[in-house]
Amino acid sequence: MEENKFIQSKKDKRLMVIIGCLSGVLLLLLVFFLVEWSQNRKHIAAIHEEKELLEQELTDLSTNYDNLKTSNDTLNEKLLVEQEKIATLLEEMKKFRDNSYAEINKYKREIGTLKTVLRSYVVQIDSLNRLNQQLAQENTEVKQQMNWVRERNTKLENEQKNMKKVIAIAGALTVENFVVIPINKKGKEVNWKKCFQLRADFIIPKNITAKRGKRIIYLRLTRPDDKVIAFSEKSYFKYQNATLTYSAKREFEYEGERLEMSIYWPNDGSLVKGRYTADLFCDNENIGSTEFFLK
Repeated sequence: MEENKFIQSKKDKRLMVIIGCLSGVLLLLLVFFLVEWSQNRKHIAAIHEEKELLEQELTDLSTNYDNLKTSNDTLNEKLLVEQEKIATLLEEMKKFRDNSYAEINKYKREIGTLKTVLRSYVVQIDSLNRLNQQLAQENTEVKQQMNWVRERNTKLENEQKNMKKVIAIAGALTVENFVVIPINKKGKEVNWKKCFQLRADFIIPKNITAKRGKRIIYLRLTRPDDKVIAFSEKSYFKYQNATLTYSAKREFEYEGERLEMSIYWPNDGSLVKGRYTADLFCDNENIGSTEFFLK
C-alpha cells in the first residue's frame, strides 16, 4: 500500500516537472512572440512611413512636371507620358500593403528614374526657353530694323514728294501787277457803258526753273452776279479735276525771261455795273487773281 503511494507521489512530481517545463516553454514562446510582434509592428510602421514619403515625392514630381512649360509639341508628349507613369505608380502604391521592403525599394528606383528624367527635361526646356528668348530678341531687333527702314523709306518718299512740290511750285508761272481795265477802240480807259473791250494787263516774272516752250493762258471773268462771262458756248479748259469756262485765252512762248502781256476780251454786251473778279490759269494752276470795279 505504502509502495503504491510512493509510486503515485513520484508520478505527481514528474508531472509537475513536465508541467513546469511546458509552462516555461510556453512563456518563452510568448516572450518570443511578443518581441517578434513588436518588431513586426515597427517594421510595418517604418514601411508605412517610407510609403507615405514616396507618395509625397510622387505628388511633388507630378506638380513639377505640370509646371514645366514648353512650346515644343514633341517634348510636351514626352512629359505627358511621364505624368501618366506617376499616376500609375500612385495607384499601385494605394493597393500596396505595408509589408515589403522589396516593393518599397522598387518604387524608390522608379521614382529615382522619374527624377532623372525630370532633370533632363528641365535642362532641355531651359535651353529651349533661352533659345526662344534669344529668337524673340532677334525678332524684336529685326522688327525694329524693319520699322526703321520703313520709316526711313516713308521719310524719303515724303521728302521726294515735298521736293517735287517745291520743284513744281518753283517751276510754276506767276503773275505780277495784274489789272483789268475797260477801254474804248483807241485804248483809253472808259466807264462800263462806253467799254469796247476789257484789257487784262500783267507781268510774268523771270523764272529760270520753269519749263520752256509754248503755253496757253486763260482769262476767266466773273460778273457781280457770279455769272462767268464765256467767250463762246465751247470755251472750256481743264483745271485740276474740273472743267471751267474761260472768257479769253492767249498762246505765248516762254523762255524763262520776264514777260509783259495783255489779254483782250471784246465786250459782247454782257457787262453790268459792279465788282468783277478776274482769274488767270496756266499749266493747270491758278497763277493770278484780282478784282476790278466797273462804274
